[in-house]
Amino acid sequence: MLYRIWTLLTKEFIQLFRDKLLAPFVLLGPLSELLMIAYSTSQGIDHLPTAVLDLDLSPASRALVAAMENSETFDPYYVTSLDDVTADVAGGRAMAAWVIPNGFQAQLLDANSPVPVQLIVDGADVMAAQTAVEVGQGVAAAYGANIGLETGDWRPGANLQSPISSPPINMSLRVWFNEDLKESNFMIPSELGFIAAAIAAMLASMMIARERELGTLEQLMVTPIRSLELIVGKSILALALGYTEFLLMLAMVVWLFDVPMRGSLGLLMLIAFIYMLVELGWGLMISAVAKTQMQALLIAFAVVMVMVIFSGYAFPVETMPPLMRLISNIFPLKHWLIIFRSILLKGAGIEVFWPQLLAILGLGTLIYTGTIMLLRQKKLE
Repeated sequence: MLYRIWTLLTKEFIQLFRDKLLAPFVLLGPLSELLMIAYSTSQGIDHLPTAVLDLDLSPASRALVAAMENSETFDPYYVTSLDDVTADVAGGRAMAAWVIPNGFQAQLLDANSPVPVQLIVDGADVMAAQTAVEVGQGVAAAYGANIGLETGDWRPGANLQSPISSPPINMSLRVWFNEDLKESNFMIPSELGFIAAAIAAMLASMMIARERELGTLEQLMVTPIRSLELIVGKSILALALGYTEFLLMLAMVVWLFDVPMRGSLGLLMLIAFIYMLVELGWGLMISAVAKTQMQALLIAFAVVMVMVIFSGYAFPVETMPPLMRLISNIFPLKHWLIIFRSILLKGAGIEVFWPQLLAILGLGTLIYTGTIMLLRQKKLE
């Protein structure tokens, strides 16, 4: 058995080294992709071009514009009319716009009525719009609080002659596991997990399909090699490439983008090895039914896209309907992302995520059983 697997593995390595494009592409392609995506997302959403229509031109309105600029989310510039605001937001030159009305300072000193200030955001870019709305509300609240401190008034509509000495709420905020609320600490590990899953599935999906396309699968089927041995021999090369890729990407994430590594590196490497094996099973199952390498790649791409949707990478699984949440459990990527983030960000041990680990092992058993059955059926045909 070992001799037959070794012979098949030797053949796979010879084919790999004869292909001058595949190995460099497999190793450098995902690394460069992760580098570009992680660098783009690690900067956060800030310095949004922001049009400001200041109709008051008072010290109070200029102080509000300064507060916008100090937030570092908005890059304000002045316009002279509402038509300029409309043209800039519609044309994409401004992601947001503030309209400060005439009489802003006078109304601000009159605590009997709220001051109307309009924030306009470009909703075509949802993430930038949400950030602009959240930060804009924070800027307005902080500006109002500063005015209240200066006047002694903390209550809406309160009389300035009877100030209160302290704010009504003293909230103590503490953020765990991602103290600075860096989006990169959530996004980059998710991207790494997604890219690792895609590489493993796509590499394995071509292995058996390539033999069928070249006309050598029938020759392998009539040899003494068994279906299990064929799967093992095909998996080792793809696993070696995929796991090497994972380790390189992990080093880049931790050292280059400062994502914390709080848990056990040894435990992470072991579970990553198991996870890569399971994802290889998806690829091998696809390869067993695909007739050409291109067909295998297209099927693998479609499966990976569905995995992304149901894994929690693109949309939170918790917000999905009950049936969709149930379906999401059949994809190993969902369970892997929970484990990966728990080890990296929370420093958690196996006692925390053992249900996800059992799910990955169970799915792997089902996937490889199905792949072996498909290969045996092909052999009988």
